[in-house]
Amino acid sequence: MSDNINYRKSENPPPRVDIRVQKRLFSLEISRRRLYSVIEEALERNEALERSQGVETAADPEGWLLTMTTGATPPDPTQDIALTRSPTEGSATAGGPARAAANLAKASMAKNTRRAYEAALRGFERSGRPETDAGVAAYLGDIYEEGLSAACAAMTVAALRFRARLNGRPSPVGAASERVLAGFRRLATERGRGQVTGVRWEQADRAAAMAERSGGLAGQRDAVIIAVASDALLRVSEISALDVSDVDLEGKTVLVRRSKTDQEGEGVLQFLGEPTVERVRAWLEGASLKEGPLFRAVHRSGRVQAERLTERSIRRIIIRRAREAGVEGRISGHSLRVGSAQSLATAGASLVEMQLAGRWRSPAMPGRYAQGQLAHRGAVARLRYGP
Repeated sequence: MSDNINYRKSENPPPRVDIRVQKRLFSLEISRRRLYSVIEEALERNEALERSQGVETAADPEGWLLTMTTGATPPDPTQDIALTRSPTEGSATAGGPARAAANLAKASMAKNTRRAYEAALRGFERSGRPETDAGVAAYLGDIYEEGLSAACAAMTVAALRFRARLNGRPSPVGAASERVLAGFRRLATERGRGQVTGVRWEQADRAAAMAERSGGLAGQRDAVIIAVASDALLRVSEISALDVSDVDLEGKTVLVRRSKTDQEGEGVLQFLGEPTVERVRAWLEGASLKEGPLFRAVHRSGRVQAERLTERSIRRIIIRRAREAGVEGRISGHSLRVGSAQSLATAGASLVEMQLAGRWRSPAMPGRYAQGQLAHRGAVARLRYGP
Protein backbone atom coordinates (compact mmCIF):
# COMPACT_ATOMS: atom_id res chain seq x y z
CA MET A 1 0.00 0.00 0.00
CA SER A 2 2.78 2.34 0.87
CA ASP A 3 4.42 1.64 -2.47
CA ASN A 4 1.26 2.63 -4.27
CA ILE A 5 1.04 5.82 -2.28
CA ASN A 6 4.65 6.70 -3.06
CA TYR A 7 4.05 5.97 -6.72
CA ARG A 8 1.05 8.24 -6.83
CA LYS A 9 3.04 10.96 -5.12
CA SER A 10 5.75 10.74 -7.76
CA GLU A 11 3.18 10.88 -10.54
CA ASN A 12 1.19 13.77 -9.06
CA PRO A 13 3.38 16.06 -6.96
CA PRO A 14 1.47 17.94 -4.29
CA PRO A 15 0.84 21.68 -4.73
CA ARG A 16 3.44 22.60 -2.10
CA VAL A 17 6.20 22.05 -4.73
CA ASP A 18 4.91 25.05 -6.66
CA ILE A 19 4.86 27.10 -3.47
CA ARG A 20 8.50 26.21 -2.81
CA VAL A 21 9.47 27.28 -6.32
CA GLN A 22 7.64 30.55 -5.87
CA LYS A 23 9.39 31.15 -2.56
CA ARG A 24 12.73 30.44 -4.20
CA LEU A 25 12.01 32.85 -7.03
CA PHE A 26 10.92 35.48 -4.53
CA SER A 27 14.13 34.96 -2.60
CA LEU A 28 16.19 35.39 -5.77
CA GLU A 29 14.33 38.60 -6.58
CA ILE A 30 15.05 39.97 -3.10
CA SER A 31 18.72 39.04 -3.52
CA ARG A 32 18.84 40.82 -6.88
CA ARG A 33 17.33 43.98 -5.40
CA ARG A 34 19.79 43.88 -2.53
CA LEU A 35 22.62 43.56 -5.05
CA TYR A 36 21.41 46.68 -6.87
CA SER A 37 21.28 48.45 -3.53
CA VAL A 38 24.89 47.43 -2.79
CA ILE A 39 25.98 48.72 -6.21
CA GLU A 40 24.21 52.04 -5.71
CA GLU A 41 25.69 52.49 -2.24
CA ALA A 42 29.17 51.69 -3.57
CA LEU A 43 28.73 54.22 -6.36
CA GLU A 44 27.58 56.91 -3.96
CA ARG A 45 30.52 56.27 -1.62
CA ASN A 46 32.97 56.35 -4.49
CA GLU A 47 31.54 59.58 -5.91
CA ALA A 48 31.63 61.19 -2.46
CA LEU A 49 35.26 60.11 -2.05
CA GLU A 50 36.23 61.47 -5.46
CA ARG A 51 34.50 64.79 -4.79
CA SER A 52 36.33 65.12 -1.50
CA GLN A 53 39.63 64.52 -3.33
CA GLY A 54 38.75 66.84 -6.19
CA VAL A 55 38.68 64.01 -8.72
CA GLU A 56 36.22 63.96 -11.62
CA THR A 57 34.56 60.61 -12.29
CA ALA A 58 34.77 61.08 -16.05
CA ALA A 59 38.53 61.53 -15.78
CA ASP A 60 39.02 58.02 -14.41
CA PRO A 61 41.88 56.71 -16.59
CA GLU A 62 40.52 53.16 -16.59
CA GLY A 63 36.94 54.22 -17.32
CA TRP A 64 35.45 51.48 -15.12
CA LEU A 65 31.96 52.91 -15.54
CA LEU A 66 31.08 55.11 -18.46
CA THR A 67 29.22 58.36 -17.91
CA MET A 68 26.12 58.28 -20.10
CA THR A 69 24.44 61.33 -21.58
CA THR A 70 20.80 61.92 -20.72
CA GLY A 71 18.30 64.60 -21.49
CA ALA A 72 17.77 66.35 -24.79
CA THR A 73 21.39 66.16 -25.98
CA PRO A 74 22.11 62.92 -27.85
CA PRO A 75 25.44 61.22 -27.12
CA ASP A 76 28.29 60.83 -29.54
CA PRO A 77 27.31 57.88 -31.81
CA THR A 78 30.92 56.67 -31.80
CA GLN A 79 31.00 56.47 -28.00
CA ASP A 80 31.27 53.02 -26.46
CA ILE A 81 28.12 52.67 -24.40
CA ALA A 82 28.80 49.38 -22.62
CA LEU A 83 27.17 49.12 -19.23
CA THR A 84 30.46 48.61 -17.42
CA ARG A 85 34.08 48.04 -18.18
CA SER A 86 35.86 45.22 -16.46
CA PRO A 87 38.83 46.10 -14.24
CA THR A 88 42.39 45.42 -15.27
CA GLU A 89 44.77 43.07 -13.54
CA GLY A 90 44.30 42.58 -9.84
CA SER A 91 41.78 41.41 -7.31
CA ALA A 92 38.05 41.99 -7.53
CA THR A 93 38.22 44.79 -5.00
CA ALA A 94 41.39 46.43 -6.30
CA GLY A 95 40.80 50.14 -6.68
CA GLY A 96 38.18 50.39 -3.96
CA PRO A 97 34.38 50.56 -4.17
CA ALA A 98 34.37 51.61 -7.80
CA ARG A 99 36.13 48.46 -8.95
CA ALA A 100 33.92 46.30 -6.73
CA ALA A 101 30.78 48.00 -8.03
CA ALA A 102 31.78 47.32 -11.63
CA ASN A 103 32.33 43.65 -10.90
CA LEU A 104 29.06 43.39 -8.99
CA ALA A 105 27.19 45.03 -11.85
CA LYS A 106 28.63 42.55 -14.32
CA ALA A 107 27.93 39.62 -12.03
CA SER A 108 24.30 40.63 -11.54
CA MET A 109 23.27 39.25 -14.93
CA ALA A 110 24.25 36.47 -17.30
CA LYS A 111 26.85 37.20 -19.97
CA ASN A 112 24.32 36.82 -22.79
CA THR A 113 21.90 39.18 -21.07
CA ARG A 114 24.65 41.76 -20.63
CA ARG A 115 25.59 41.47 -24.29
CA ALA A 116 21.95 41.82 -25.32
CA TYR A 117 21.59 44.94 -23.16
CA GLU A 118 24.73 46.48 -24.64
CA ALA A 119 23.55 45.75 -28.19
CA ALA A 120 20.15 47.31 -27.44
CA LEU A 121 21.81 50.40 -25.99
CA ARG A 122 24.09 50.77 -29.01
CA GLY A 123 21.05 50.72 -31.26
CA PHE A 124 19.34 53.38 -29.15
CA GLU A 125 22.41 55.63 -29.10
CA ARG A 126 22.88 55.39 -32.87
CA SER A 127 19.32 56.60 -33.37
CA GLY A 128 20.17 60.00 -31.93
CA ARG A 129 16.95 60.03 -29.88
CA PRO A 130 17.20 61.79 -26.49
CA GLU A 131 17.18 59.56 -23.44
CA THR A 132 13.84 60.88 -22.20
CA ASP A 133 10.36 59.37 -21.99
CA ALA A 134 9.38 61.01 -25.29
CA GLY A 135 12.66 59.99 -26.92
CA VAL A 136 12.30 56.36 -25.88
CA ALA A 137 8.69 56.31 -27.11
CA ALA A 138 9.78 57.73 -30.48
CA TYR A 139 12.57 55.17 -30.77
CA LEU A 140 10.13 52.32 -30.12
CA GLY A 141 8.05 53.71 -32.97
CA ASP A 142 11.13 53.74 -35.19
CA ILE A 143 12.01 50.10 -34.61
CA TYR A 144 8.38 49.07 -34.99
CA GLU A 145 8.37 50.59 -38.49
CA GLU A 146 11.63 48.79 -39.24
CA GLY A 147 9.83 45.53 -38.54
CA LEU A 148 11.58 44.50 -35.34
CA SER A 149 9.88 42.27 -32.80
CA ALA A 150 8.30 43.13 -29.48
CA ALA A 151 11.15 41.25 -27.77
CA CYS A 152 13.63 43.77 -29.23
CA ALA A 153 11.55 46.67 -27.93
CA ALA A 154 11.24 45.12 -24.48
CA MET A 155 14.99 44.46 -24.38
CA THR A 156 15.71 48.13 -25.13
CA VAL A 157 13.35 49.31 -22.39
CA ALA A 158 14.89 46.90 -19.88
CA ALA A 159 18.43 47.97 -20.82
CA LEU A 160 17.62 51.67 -20.45
CA ARG A 161 16.05 51.07 -17.06
CA PHE A 162 19.01 49.02 -15.87
CA ARG A 163 21.53 51.63 -17.04
CA ALA A 164 19.64 54.44 -15.33
CA ARG A 165 19.49 52.51 -12.07
CA LEU A 166 23.17 51.57 -12.33
CA ASN A 167 24.12 55.22 -12.76
CA GLY A 168 21.80 56.48 -10.02
CA ARG A 169 19.53 58.39 -12.41
CA PRO A 170 15.76 58.39 -12.84
CA SER A 171 14.57 55.94 -15.47
CA PRO A 172 13.83 57.54 -18.87
CA VAL A 173 11.02 55.01 -19.34
CA GLY A 174 7.78 56.70 -18.34
CA ALA A 175 4.08 56.63 -19.11
CA ALA A 176 4.50 57.41 -22.82
CA SER A 177 7.11 54.70 -23.35
CA GLU A 178 5.04 52.16 -21.42
CA ARG A 179 1.97 52.80 -23.56
CA VAL A 180 3.93 52.61 -26.81
CA LEU A 181 5.52 49.34 -25.69
CA ALA A 182 2.10 47.92 -24.79
CA GLY A 183 0.81 48.83 -28.24
CA PHE A 184 3.95 47.40 -29.82
CA ARG A 185 3.31 44.05 -28.11
CA ARG A 186 -0.33 43.96 -29.18
CA LEU A 187 0.40 44.76 -32.83
CA ALA A 188 3.58 42.71 -33.22
CA THR A 189 2.30 39.37 -31.96
CA GLU A 190 2.76 37.70 -35.35
CA ARG A 191 6.32 38.87 -35.89
CA GLY A 192 8.98 36.19 -35.86
CA ARG A 193 12.35 37.85 -35.88
CA GLY A 194 10.90 41.17 -36.98
CA GLN A 195 10.55 40.85 -40.75
CA VAL A 196 7.92 42.83 -42.64
CA THR A 197 6.39 42.01 -46.00
CA GLY A 198 8.75 43.04 -48.78
CA VAL A 199 7.56 45.11 -51.74
CA ARG A 200 9.57 43.58 -54.57
CA TRP A 201 10.68 45.35 -57.75
CA GLU A 202 7.70 44.36 -59.89
CA GLN A 203 5.32 45.32 -57.09
CA ALA A 204 7.05 48.67 -56.61
CA ASP A 205 6.82 49.35 -60.36
CA ARG A 206 3.10 48.57 -60.29
CA ALA A 207 2.52 50.77 -57.23
CA ALA A 208 4.43 53.68 -58.81
CA ALA A 209 2.48 53.36 -62.08
CA MET A 210 -0.83 53.30 -60.24
CA ALA A 211 0.16 56.36 -58.20
CA GLU A 212 0.95 58.25 -61.41
CA ARG A 213 -2.38 57.29 -62.96
CA SER A 214 -4.22 58.57 -59.90
CA GLY A 215 -3.47 62.05 -61.21
CA GLY A 216 -2.22 65.27 -59.68
CA LEU A 217 1.08 66.27 -58.18
CA ALA A 218 0.48 64.14 -55.08
CA GLY A 219 0.28 60.99 -57.20
CA GLN A 220 3.36 62.05 -59.14
CA ARG A 221 5.28 62.65 -55.91
CA ASP A 222 4.20 59.30 -54.44
CA ALA A 223 5.42 57.51 -57.59
CA VAL A 224 8.82 59.15 -57.20
CA ILE A 225 9.03 58.21 -53.51
CA ILE A 226 8.33 54.55 -54.32
CA ALA A 227 10.69 54.41 -57.31
CA VAL A 228 13.63 56.16 -55.58
CA ALA A 229 13.27 54.14 -52.36
CA SER A 230 13.08 50.87 -54.31
CA ASP A 231 16.11 51.62 -56.51
CA ALA A 232 18.30 53.01 -53.73
CA LEU A 233 17.06 50.76 -50.88
CA LEU A 234 16.36 53.81 -48.75
CA ARG A 235 15.15 53.96 -45.19
CA VAL A 236 12.20 56.24 -44.44
CA SER A 237 14.43 58.74 -42.63
CA GLU A 238 16.71 58.89 -45.67
CA ILE A 239 13.78 59.50 -48.03
CA SER A 240 12.55 62.37 -45.89
CA ALA A 241 16.03 63.95 -45.69
CA LEU A 242 16.59 64.13 -49.47
CA ASP A 243 17.06 67.54 -51.06
CA VAL A 244 16.72 68.53 -54.71
CA SER A 245 20.50 68.98 -54.87
CA ASP A 246 21.02 65.34 -53.84
CA VAL A 247 19.68 64.05 -57.16
CA ASP A 248 21.98 63.99 -60.20
CA LEU A 249 19.69 63.43 -63.17
CA GLU A 250 22.56 63.23 -65.65
CA GLY A 251 24.62 60.88 -63.51
CA LYS A 252 21.53 58.84 -62.53
CA THR A 253 22.43 58.88 -58.84
CA VAL A 254 21.04 60.09 -55.54
CA LEU A 255 23.26 61.17 -52.65
CA VAL A 256 22.39 59.78 -49.21
CA ARG A 257 24.13 62.36 -47.05
CA ARG A 258 23.66 60.65 -43.69
CA SER A 259 22.19 57.36 -42.58
CA LYS A 260 21.90 54.90 -39.72
CA THR A 261 25.20 53.29 -40.75
CA ASP A 262 26.88 56.59 -41.68
CA GLN A 263 26.59 58.78 -38.59
CA GLU A 264 29.62 60.88 -39.57
CA GLY A 265 27.90 62.01 -42.75
CA GLU A 266 30.45 60.85 -45.30
CA GLY A 267 27.61 60.22 -47.76
CA VAL A 268 27.14 57.59 -50.46
CA LEU A 269 25.83 57.65 -54.03
CA GLN A 270 23.05 55.24 -54.97
CA PHE A 271 22.08 54.34 -58.53
CA LEU A 272 18.73 55.32 -60.05
CA GLY A 273 17.29 53.56 -63.11
CA GLU A 274 16.21 55.52 -66.18
CA PRO A 275 12.45 55.20 -65.43
CA THR A 276 13.08 56.56 -61.92
CA VAL A 277 15.16 59.45 -63.27
CA GLU A 278 12.34 60.39 -65.66
CA ARG A 279 9.84 60.33 -62.80
CA VAL A 280 12.08 62.58 -60.70
CA ARG A 281 12.50 65.01 -63.62
CA ALA A 282 8.73 65.19 -64.19
CA TRP A 283 8.13 65.79 -60.46
CA LEU A 284 10.70 68.60 -60.29
CA GLU A 285 9.22 70.30 -63.33
CA GLY A 286 5.61 69.84 -62.26
CA ALA A 287 6.27 71.10 -58.72
CA SER A 288 8.68 73.86 -59.94
CA LEU A 289 11.36 72.74 -57.49
CA LYS A 290 14.87 74.13 -57.83
CA GLU A 291 16.22 73.68 -54.32
CA GLY A 292 15.29 72.62 -50.82
CA PRO A 293 13.43 69.46 -49.79
CA LEU A 294 12.80 66.98 -52.60
CA PHE A 295 9.60 65.56 -51.14
CA ARG A 296 7.01 67.99 -49.80
CA ALA A 297 3.38 68.06 -48.77
CA VAL A 298 0.85 68.84 -51.49
CA HIS A 299 -2.25 70.81 -50.54
CA ARG A 300 -5.68 69.66 -51.72
CA SER A 301 -5.68 72.59 -54.08
CA GLY A 302 -2.58 71.15 -55.75
CA ARG A 303 -0.21 73.74 -54.31
CA VAL A 304 3.17 72.32 -53.24
CA GLN A 305 4.12 73.32 -49.71
CA ALA A 306 7.55 74.49 -48.59
CA GLU A 307 7.82 72.04 -45.69
CA ARG A 308 9.64 68.75 -45.95
CA LEU A 309 7.42 65.66 -45.96
CA THR A 310 7.63 63.97 -42.56
CA GLU A 311 8.72 60.39 -41.97
CA ARG A 312 5.25 59.55 -40.73
CA SER A 313 3.67 60.85 -43.93
CA ILE A 314 6.12 58.89 -46.08
CA ARG A 315 5.31 55.68 -44.20
CA ARG A 316 1.61 56.23 -44.80
CA ILE A 317 2.20 56.85 -48.51
CA ILE A 318 4.23 53.65 -48.92
CA ILE A 319 1.67 51.55 -47.04
CA ARG A 320 -1.32 53.00 -48.90
CA ARG A 321 0.21 52.76 -52.37
CA ALA A 322 1.47 49.22 -51.78
CA ARG A 323 -1.95 48.06 -50.65
CA GLU A 324 -3.58 49.74 -53.66
CA ALA A 325 -1.18 47.73 -55.84
CA GLY A 326 -2.37 44.49 -54.27
CA VAL A 327 0.52 43.80 -51.90
CA GLU A 328 -0.71 41.71 -48.97
CA GLY A 329 0.76 41.11 -45.55
CA ARG A 330 2.17 43.47 -42.97
CA ILE A 331 3.51 46.47 -44.86
CA SER A 332 5.62 49.23 -43.32
CA GLY A 333 7.90 52.02 -44.41
CA HIS A 334 10.69 49.42 -44.50
CA SER A 335 8.90 47.19 -47.02
CA LEU A 336 10.50 48.73 -50.12
CA ARG A 337 13.98 48.20 -48.69
CA VAL A 338 13.20 44.61 -47.71
CA GLY A 339 11.57 43.88 -51.07
CA SER A 340 14.57 45.21 -53.01
CA ALA A 341 16.85 42.91 -51.03
CA GLN A 342 14.58 40.00 -51.90
CA SER A 343 14.54 40.96 -55.57
CA LEU A 344 18.33 41.22 -55.62
CA ALA A 345 18.57 37.71 -54.18
CA THR A 346 16.13 36.36 -56.76
CA ALA A 347 18.16 38.00 -59.53
CA GLY A 348 21.31 36.20 -58.33
CA ALA A 349 23.09 38.88 -56.28
CA SER A 350 25.55 37.64 -53.68
CA LEU A 351 25.14 38.52 -50.03
CA VAL A 352 28.06 40.94 -50.28
CA GLU A 353 26.46 42.69 -53.26
CA MET A 354 23.20 42.93 -51.34
CA GLN A 355 25.05 44.30 -48.31
CA LEU A 356 26.73 47.01 -50.39
CA ALA A 357 23.50 47.94 -52.18
CA GLY A 358 21.63 48.39 -48.91
CA ARG A 359 24.59 49.79 -46.95
CA TRP A 360 24.22 47.21 -44.20
CA ARG A 361 27.07 46.68 -41.74
CA SER A 362 27.12 42.95 -42.42
CA PRO A 363 25.51 40.52 -44.87
CA ALA A 364 23.49 38.98 -42.04
CA MET A 365 20.60 41.45 -42.32
CA PRO A 366 19.97 41.17 -46.09
CA GLY A 367 20.45 37.43 -45.70
CA ARG A 368 17.65 37.37 -43.15
CA TYR A 369 15.36 39.50 -45.32
CA ALA A 370 15.90 37.28 -48.37
CA GLN A 371 16.22 33.89 -46.70
CA GLY A 372 13.29 32.50 -48.69
CA GLN A 373 14.80 33.57 -52.02
CA LEU A 374 18.28 32.40 -51.02
CA ALA A 375 16.91 28.98 -50.09
CA HIS A 376 16.08 28.40 -53.76
CA ARG A 377 19.76 28.92 -54.56
CA GLY A 378 21.01 26.67 -51.78
CA ALA A 379 22.82 23.35 -52.04
CA VAL A 380 19.70 21.18 -52.06
CA ALA A 381 17.98 23.26 -54.73
CA ARG A 382 21.07 23.30 -56.98
CA LEU A 383 22.54 19.86 -56.44
CA ARG A 384 19.49 17.69 -55.91
CA TYR A 385 16.94 19.33 -58.18
CA GLY A 386 19.17 21.10 -60.68
CA PRO A 387 19.28 24.71 -61.88
